Amino acid sequence: MTATPAAQASPLDGIRAAVNAARSGSPCGPLNYNFDLEGEAQHRVGNRLPGVPPAGQYKGRVYQGHASSDPTSRATEILVNEMRPQITNCSYKDFGVGMARDEGEETSFVSIALGEPPVAAPLPEAATPKPAERPIKCTGGPTIPAGQTCPPKPPPAEMAPTNAVTLNIVREGLRAKVTVGNTSNLQAQCTYNATEVKGLGIPVNRDFTVNPKSTTPLEFAAPLIGQTYTVVVACRANFNGQDVEIGRVQQDFSSF
Repeated sequence: MTATPAAQASPLDGIRAAVNAARSGSPCGPLNYNFDLEGEAQHRVGNRLPGVPPAGQYKGRVYQGHASSDPTSRATEILVNEMRPQITNCSYKDFGVGMARDEGEETSFVSIALGEPPVAAPLPEAATPKPAERPIKCTGGPTIPAGQTCPPKPPPAEMAPTNAVTLNIVREGLRAKVTVGNTSNLQAQCTYNATEVKGLGIPVNRDFTVNPKSTTPLEFAAPLIGQTYTVVVACRANFNGQDVEIGRVQQDFSSF
């Protein structure tokens, strides 16, 4: 029996949502979606469609599981229940999902790959001077000889981030894969608005959240031949009790 990879990306959204829901019931932080782990999961179910990430790219420890049933939502439910102990394990920080469909057998194959990032190697320790000879490193300031006093600290800058949003759009077959990043330490509430410049296509709008220092993946239908969409992503966040815009980016995306 040969599984035919699913041509639509929408089933991945359902699998991702099920994993995030299971993770939310744990004391751990949310999992980060990782396209290298998506490659591992898609490889497990035999999805070799153009644009699918390759396997073997994730550098940390990987734990995978897969299940099959019909419909896709039932296969997802079975797999999430089986992997719940791992999904709620705080050691895993990243995840990716895969899905393929065998229409002849009327069976969906789903896979989840969890990743534990590699631990950074400790820096070599330099020779430690004697306490009487050890200089003093002032926090946020210069290093001064032992016995001296650090200068007073300047008042902290209280400025909201204004350029904390990144946008990357990649065409993969008939799909547009969009990655929105948030480089700030704030939880961002974002809007995605795409308008065809000549009015030849239907406008696309979506509201979503991006965690601090994280990214959120989105997927849409790619522009048709002759279409060019202007994409604007704007994000707002609560900064010291005020709702402020922390970034706005714009990019044109065409059919070619």
